[in-house]
This record gives sequence, structure tokens and C-alpha cells, in this order.
Amino acid sequence: MEWIIFFFIGLASGVSIVTLMNNSKKNRSGAKGITGEYTSKNGIKHTAKKDRENHIV
Repeated sequence: MEWIIFFFIGLASGVSIVTLMNNSKKNRSGAKGITGEYTSKNGIKHTAKKDRENHIV
């Protein structure tokens, strides 16, 4: 009976790991305000959102 619990815990863990690996492979941005490189209307290239206050060091 315990194997059912372990099976579902393992399944949820495996799905979570695969999902995180796929998101990492696709270069999706995180929650720090970092985005892909984009060009503003002025022609200046940016790599972070303007509203980000804390800079990553």
C-alpha cells in the first residue's frame, strides 16, 4: 500500500524536474526582471526591465 504513495511522490518529482529542465533549456527568464535582449524605440539595446531597482551583482 505504501508503494502507491511513493509512486505518486516519485511521479510528481519527476514531472517537476523535467518541467524545470525544459524551461531552463528554452532560456525562459526568471523573476529577477531579466529579459532577453530587446531594442527600445530609441534604438538602444537593453537586457533588463526598466523597473528593476536591485541590480544583480
